[in-house]
Amino acid sequence: MVNLIPPRLRLGASTAMLMLVGALFAPSAGAGQPQSDDPLPPRPVDPSIGYVSGLEPGTVLGGVTLPVDWSVRVSPCPSDPSASHFLLRVAPTMHPSLCPGDESEAVINLQVLLTEKQLYRAEITGVFDTETQYAVFAFHKIVGPAHADPHTALQEWLDDPPPGDWTADDWAMLEAFQPQPPKARFAQPERVEVDLGHQVLYLIHEDEVLAIIPVSTGRGTGERACQWAEGCPYHYVTPRTENMFRGSVFYTAHEWGRGWSPLPLGWSIYKAIFYYGQYGEWNYAIHGSREVPNFPTSHGCIRITVWDMDYLRPSTDIGAPDSRVWIGMTIHVWDE
Repeated sequence: MVNLIPPRLRLGASTAMLMLVGALFAPSAGAGQPQSDDPLPPRPVDPSIGYVSGLEPGTVLGGVTLPVDWSVRVSPCPSDPSASHFLLRVAPTMHPSLCPGDESEAVINLQVLLTEKQLYRAEITGVFDTETQYAVFAFHKIVGPAHADPHTALQEWLDDPPPGDWTADDWAMLEAFQPQPPKARFAQPERVEVDLGHQVLYLIHEDEVLAIIPVSTGRGTGERACQWAEGCPYHYVTPRTENMFRGSVFYTAHEWGRGWSPLPLGWSIYKAIFYYGQYGEWNYAIHGSREVPNFPTSHGCIRITVWDMDYLRPSTDIGAPDSRVWIGMTIHVWDE
C-alpha cells in the first residue's frame, strides 16, 4: 500500500496504529459523502458584456443556497486559538470538519480538491497551514455575500467575515463548484478580473480560470480614486474599470532587487503591476503585500499575498517568459 502521508506529518507509531484500525472500520467510499447533482442555472447573457457569474444569489451549490450566511455558522474549531485541536482523520471519504493547524490525510484531500478548483497553488503537505487557509478564505468569499457598495463594504466585511475553518457543507459546495470566468469578455481570452464585491482576483488564460486569488483592496468609502500622485487627498479608493469597455491594461511594473520596491514612510510593495482607472487614475497596482486581511484595507492598490504574486510573476524581469501576467494584459476591476 502506498503511504500518502508525507514525512512532514509527525505521527508516531501509536498514532499510525490508530490510523490502521480506523481505516479498517471506515465507511466505504460512497458512504456518508455529500452528494450533489445541482445543475447550475442558465447564465443570463447581455450582448454587450456577456454572461455574469453563475454563483448568483439563489444558486444551489452542493445542496446549499448561496450566498451563505456566515453570521449563523457554527465553527467546528475551539474558540481559544492556543488550545490543542489536533484531530486524527483516518478516511478522507468521511469529509470531516477541519481546523487551521490540523495535520491529516483529510487535509491532503482538501488541498488536492482546492488545487483542482484553481484555489490552491502550494505544495500538498497534509497540513492546514496559512496557504491552505487563504485558499479556504477565497472559496468562502466567492460563495458568501458580495459587498459591492463601496460606501458600506468595509463595515459589512468586518461584521460578516469569511470563515477560515472547514465543515461538511463546505466539502459538498467545493465538490459542486466549477471555476468559471465571472464575466465573459469578447476577444479578450487573456485577462485579469478583480471582483471587488467578493474580494477575489481571477487569472484567466484562453478564457479558462487558471487561478482564483484572495485580495484586499482600498478601504475608502467613495467610488473615485485619486487622479494624480501629487496632491492626492488620500481617499484610499481602488480605481474601477467598469466604464472602460475594453478594460485597463498592465502598463508598467516596479522592479527592485528581489521584487520589493521601497516607498515613502518606510513601507514597500512587492512586484507591483500598474494599471489605469476609468477616471484617469494612475499609480495604482496589483502587488504583493505582507498583510492581506479579509477586508478592504489598502491605500487603493489591490493587495495579494507574496506567494500569489510569485505565482503571477515568478521573477522580476518584465519580459520573463514564465510570467503569467505581462505588459499590455487586460485588467478589469469592478464591484458587481
